[in-house]
Amino acid sequence: MPQWVHAWWICVFMAVPAAVRADAAHDGNPPRPPRSSPLGPKPSNGYWSMGKPRWFVSTQSELGTVYAKPYVSAGYGMPHWIWAGLDLNAITTLGMQQVYSGLRVATPVFNLGLGVRDTWSFGRPFLAPRERFRERDVSDAAGSAARYLAFESEAMAVVPLPYSALAFNFIVVDMLDKPDGAYVFDESYRTVVRNSAFFVFRFTALARLLRNDCLKAGVLTEFITNTGREHGVVRVGPVAMLQLTDHLSVQAGLTVPVWSPDDLGLLLGAYGLAGFRYQWASDESDPKAPWEGDLIP
Repeated sequence: MPQWVHAWWICVFMAVPAAVRADAAHDGNPPRPPRSSPLGPKPSNGYWSMGKPRWFVSTQSELGTVYAKPYVSAGYGMPHWIWAGLDLNAITTLGMQQVYSGLRVATPVFNLGLGVRDTWSFGRPFLAPRERFRERDVSDAAGSAARYLAFESEAMAVVPLPYSALAFNFIVVDMLDKPDGAYVFDESYRTVVRNSAFFVFRFTALARLLRNDCLKAGVLTEFITNTGREHGVVRVGPVAMLQLTDHLSVQAGLTVPVWSPDDLGLLLGAYGLAGFRYQWASDESDPKAPWEGDLIP
């Protein structure tokens, strides 16, 4: 799963509840009462908006089909809500392994990240130039498996709306050690690039549904450009997240290419994920294990 995903999920799906009060102002009805718990009423902006700013260590680790992603953050603020600090995570899939470290400033509606990722492909090498790549041209190419460092910076913004939200994401990628003249299948962004530096734009329109708006679903459009190829790549598809408890959620998404210089098929050309995410933080008010907690839906 690419590095952008964790920040995208957090920024988008944590920001949507901020529109609750806007809804009440627009529809003329009184605000819905928050869900209660043994510790008292739940805040309208969610569990992680409670508490005071502090130094903390947190996790938002994921396990899915087929990937594992241990994820640790440390910093100051309100974890998983408004904070600044360090990110460290790793991801292992059937096709690659990746480690990321960086700095992050996060709020419910704006998110900035800056870091370096180290990627090991399990079988795909650096590629010889070709006008058009097919799946076998990438997976069956001769040579040692590629490993490369990449610098990444990202900015995300969310516009909360009544019963919905719009999210915008911009990413700059700069591979630091790609061999001159070689192409590479970037494991994070699922596309073949010639240039060491390229850009990723994403736009998402979401609706929030069910009790306490625990289901967020919408459509993601992504555009990868400045790859050095004939033209960029556009992918479109559905994304969704269901908040099961204050600490556990399930997320899924699939984007497929609708415009690409290559024919990589669904295996390499599309991006998909389905998995669970568990959140925890030091000194939180009501810590729970992944299998604990009141169901929200």
